[in-house]
Amino acid sequence: MNADVDRAITDGDSEGFTKMAIDKKGRIIGATIVGPRAGETLAELTLAVRLGLRTRDLASTIHPYPTYSDAPWKVTIADVRERFRAPPLPMLFKILRRISRARLPR
Repeated sequence: MNADVDRAITDGDSEGFTKMAIDKKGRIIGATIVGPRAGETLAELTLAVRLGLRTRDLASTIHPYPTYSDAPWKVTIADVRERFRAPPLPMLFKILRRISRARLPR
């Protein structure tokens, strides 16, 4: 994953990866980071696990850029996007579109 982290690319040290364990409700229950500055980057994820935060909590947080902590943030963004694509949300959006179309004057 560090190959996608701009700070790692800029420093010429883009080897490594970030993996997160996420439960069905989107809570971060564990994480592994291998690469430069992994110890510093893990602090936010340690707090997220301790407080029972969800991926949407970290994804909606503005982070400094460019930093190595961009890797976990990108993982949370990917998880949130995947949750929006998964049923039942697409079905709900379709229903909401139909309702809004029915209410709009023609």
